[in-house]
Amino acid sequence: MNIFPKKPLLNPLLRRPNALDSEERDVTKLWLDKNENLDPILNEINKTIMNSIPPEVIYTYPEAGKLYRKLGKHLNLDPNMLILTPGSDGAIRLVFDSFVEQGDLVIHSMPTFAMYPVYSQMFGAIVETVEYFSSNDGIRIDLENFHSMILKNRPKLVCLPNPDSPTGTILTRDQIEKILKLCERTGTVLLVDEAYHPFYNSSVIDLANQSENIIIARTFAKAWGAAGLRLGYAVAHKSTIQYLHKLRPMYEASSIAVEFAFKMLDFNSEMLASVNRILESKEYFALEMESLGYVVNRTKGNFIHIKFGSQSEKIHEALSNRVLYRSSFDHPSLKGYSRFSIGTKSMMMELVSIIKNSVQT
Repeated sequence: MNIFPKKPLLNPLLRRPNALDSEERDVTKLWLDKNENLDPILNEINKTIMNSIPPEVIYTYPEAGKLYRKLGKHLNLDPNMLILTPGSDGAIRLVFDSFVEQGDLVIHSMPTFAMYPVYSQMFGAIVETVEYFSSNDGIRIDLENFHSMILKNRPKLVCLPNPDSPTGTILTRDQIEKILKLCERTGTVLLVDEAYHPFYNSSVIDLANQSENIIIARTFAKAWGAAGLRLGYAVAHKSTIQYLHKLRPMYEASSIAVEFAFKMLDFNSEMLASVNRILESKEYFALEMESLGYVVNRTKGNFIHIKFGSQSEKIHEALSNRVLYRSSFDHPSLKGYSRFSIGTKSMMMELVSIIKNSVQT
């Protein structure tokens, strides 16, 4: 018997990794490839929170109202402007599901978070990309071209991670506000992905009070050190968020995630202290790499790019069995760079030692 999936699913280019091929965590290696927050002080706080969750949370269905109210207070927003999602990735998918139909135009940067191209294919969108390029001032994007693409093509959705990943670049608030004004003129939804907040502390979350055209995605995975929780949220004007809520599943987050995040919000200052420790560790690693003569792109996230140049082969060989990281990129804007997530200072000191030893032998 023939089955007939949605047409976008017949696209042979739409592929997802096999879950059975995932690598189990080897504690003997430095895991610096997924931009996780590995800060042990914050992790110990999260462990204490987890141990405080009562057992009835396991066998009862989630009641998320208290988390919506507390999160709204934390963000100084009306909780009716929020929807909980499985990570910021879940918020992104929900935006596609709410606004993008087959044949609609989506604009996103390139390179960018891997799921933007995937969701565009899943929903049968036509895609135009705004390409990053390497310049004397670092990795940049052509804003004039970006603006003209929006005005000329009137896309249904513009995806703007800020900071973007993997480039680690940002647009300023003024630049985002200008793009938002263009989206208001063209009837376009502007999705601003703030997954790395507050590693980059600037935010446009307050603009959701002023405009129906902007949606902001956030997550507890990065700065809060809770990637395994799979909890994020979207923020939008009340007249916009209603559409996302119409697609909300029966329970948008597990009971454990709701209880954990509700308690975690009491530790905002501890989270910010963890962010500062990671940023200090990033600066230490950057200075060490610069002292060795390597090109460094610090980025605005909890990761960094290093260009090892003529010593690349030796260094990659030394790191291959000891460190998980992104060794190279295909896109011209990141040609020659390797990406490392930032761990604790002791982890980065170990990484520095491996690199130094590899080029001294």
